[in-house]
Amino acid sequence: MSQFGHIPVLLDDHNRPLFDYLRPQGGERVLDATVGLGGHAKAFWNAVGSTGHTYCIDADIVNLQWAKECFPQDVQNVTFIHGNFRDIGRMGLPSMDIIFADLGVSSPHLDDPMRGFTFRDDAPLDLRFDHTKGTTAAVFLATSSEEELKRIFRDYGEMRGSGKLAHVLYRELHRGIGMQTTAQFRTVVERVYGYRAPSILPQAFQALRVAVNDELGALEELLDVAPALLKVGGRLGIISYHSLEDRMVKEAFRPLCTAEKDPLTGARVGEPAFVQCMKKPVIPSPEELERNPRSRSAKFRAMVKRA
Repeated sequence: MSQFGHIPVLLDDHNRPLFDYLRPQGGERVLDATVGLGGHAKAFWNAVGSTGHTYCIDADIVNLQWAKECFPQDVQNVTFIHGNFRDIGRMGLPSMDIIFADLGVSSPHLDDPMRGFTFRDDAPLDLRFDHTKGTTAAVFLATSSEEELKRIFRDYGEMRGSGKLAHVLYRELHRGIGMQTTAQFRTVVERVYGYRAPSILPQAFQALRVAVNDELGALEELLDVAPALLKVGGRLGIISYHSLEDRMVKEAFRPLCTAEKDPLTGARVGEPAFVQCMKKPVIPSPEELERNPRSRSAKFRAMVKRA
């Protein structure tokens, strides 16, 4: 656990369903596409041993530095890459035995107010995972149309009343009223939703964060490229935290794990390219939820590439 209180989801000292399904073995190559603070990556590294190799990717350069501190300074079988997992097909990576992604927001994003991910503290309204590129949430709001804002809050935050929030935001932004800090954004949400605001604020910040980082677009690219990067027998596992992500993972896995059918007879033709590891997503146990409340929304799905 780091100074930020990070605990790897579905992989604590008492319950390890992540490894029950992904089964890392000595000598294997593992890609942790969202290394965060390195908790999962360190466990994979231990499992594959000195003959294996662990590749660690993160869009946040600060997270990547924290993750490096999990490993010995002279370690030879770990590669750190600053980048977005949407680009794994363009990174020149070798084929992998395991590709894993934990789509949750890491502890520093939530615990460091200056990252602008939390509505509990006042800070610059940023919300970018990668501070070296892209536009801040403040700029995103200021340059979006009212209709675009409505769509974002409706689709990414699954919020009722998204049209009213979009209208008020757009009106105030174009009156020259500032929207540069998390407190200013929070104040508008509170004014629109009144007593319901405490339950709406997490959805509003989530929607804005997803839009700023194009999280669903990045996930779509990962799901498109990752299966081809796996060796025969390779495993792909993803932990998601809201229904939009989980639905995308489920819908991407389904055709890969479904055998083709003869268009005339409906008979099964051959075997599917992948085998799904579980019928329903794995969720944290009650004991894990008690030890790590931040794992409460986690859903894990995995599949294995056939020979």
